[in-house]
Amino acid sequence: MIVPIAIFAGVLLLAARAPQDLKSVAAEPNLARRARAALAFGEQSALRAGDACKGNDYEKCDHLLDDVRDAVELADKSLDQTGVDPRRSPGNYKNAEIRTRKILREVDALKSYIHPDDLDHFDTVYRRISEIDDRLLAAIMGQHKKKKK
Repeated sequence: MIVPIAIFAGVLLLAARAPQDLKSVAAEPNLARRARAALAFGEQSALRAGDACKGNDYEKCDHLLDDVRDAVELADKSLDQTGVDPRRSPGNYKNAEIRTRKILREVDALKSYIHPDDLDHFDTVYRRISEIDDRLLAAIMGQHKKKKK
């Protein structure tokens, strides 16, 4: 019984720390914290989108999917603005890639609940998040440039 309670407490803690809107996240002056907060908002929005899709509230689901995409884009933009080389200091990039991949899996799981008329919108959002995830991974795993002699 201890394990389920611990998991439940972790979910409550995540929900309590997750920002309420993307504007408050964008106001964070620390770029690394902004990226983490944006991804927390994206995770929360992906879960809420799942609930909306399963409840046949397709308009709300589309809006929440846009929020997920915007959150992932904000995190990516914030990491770019830090000016940190992801190959030399990969910590924030690695965290972002792992969390973006998690968001991607959550969004992918919604596909069976999406209304057929909204599949184009869903595919656009999914492709954009996937592009950002691929870019983050490539930045971390990229080769170092050789020094010229």
